[in-house]
Amino acid sequence: MADIDAYKDKFSESGQRVLETALNASKRRDQNYVSIEHILHAVANEEEELFTSTMRDLAVDPRSVRLLIEKRMETGRQHTGTGYRIAPETTELFKRAMDRARSQGRRVIDGSDIFYVLSNDERSVLNDVLQNLGVPSDEVAQTARTRIRKREKEEERTRQKFELPSFLRHFGVSMNKLARQDKIPPTIGREKEILQMIEILSHKERSNSPMLVGEPGVGKTAVVEGLARLIELEPEKVPARLRDSHIVQLQMGGLVAGTMLRGMFEERIKGIIDEAHTIIGAGAAMGTTSDAANMFKSSLARGELRIIGATTMTEYKEYISEDEALARRFRLVKVEEPTIDET
Repeated sequence: MADIDAYKDKFSESGQRVLETALNASKRRDQNYVSIEHILHAVANEEEELFTSTMRDLAVDPRSVRLLIEKRMETGRQHTGTGYRIAPETTELFKRAMDRARSQGRRVIDGSDIFYVLSNDERSVLNDVLQNLGVPSDEVAQTARTRIRKREKEEERTRQKFELPSFLRHFGVSMNKLARQDKIPPTIGREKEILQMIEILSHKERSNSPMLVGEPGVGKTAVVEGLARLIELEPEKVPARLRDSHIVQLQMGGLVAGTMLRGMFEERIKGIIDEAHTIIGAGAAMGTTSDAANMFKSSLARGELRIIGATTMTEYKEYISEDEALARRFRLVKVEEPTIDET
């Protein structure tokens, strides 16, 4: 049996979750090894939507299939050596899953690759369980392939939609993508601030860049995360002209690079800049204004760039309001500390 640690760098995030769930299932039963049954149990739980939709397409109850898999695990053999090991048949499964991943242009195994291999092997535990429920193995394979290909096409469309321009990839994070992946928690008690921001961004005039102003830690970034969630998960609550907006959180270290700013202007990127005063005041400590700051201010003043800024009132007054031409391009959204009821 192979050591489980030898496989951990061969899996994507979804593949890692499958491996961890399979390992935990083995630990709970003191079996000390990862079998096909453990892997199938993990796929059914970690790839729940894919598994459940496939089972329903086959006209079988997903819960019944899970129960049968559970029974298979309970009767599994036990490894008596030290550490947790990979059963030989599981090693072979991983090799085939890697072949499938490479055929799709990937270097690591997704959970869907494992499900693909299990469903396309007529001798697999999955097919054995389903045949006992009256489902032919060729029907299992075809149905699973259709479901997996449909999901992969959707994932590719999502990847293309949220792919950042080359000049932004190392300095920006797509908040839309995080919202779509449900990696941003719901924003509670910030409806007023989100609506204010939507109103400002919807204006066609030049002063359509919101500046979130509030003390550190009050939740200024959470307000923008709330907008990203609305755009991706509840678009009907957002004006039509904002529904295709792509919000990118920009890292200040990259913003001082002139090439990045030029690219932003050319692509008309809508970005959120935390600590917005730092880019306005770039170079001020030396009594000069950096090229990056000049580019930023002039482009924003001409209405070529839309930014959601975030800073404190003190820093806004010190760095931004002193420049009247620039300050006119922003409209303030005050973010107060949430009340106990709002938290």
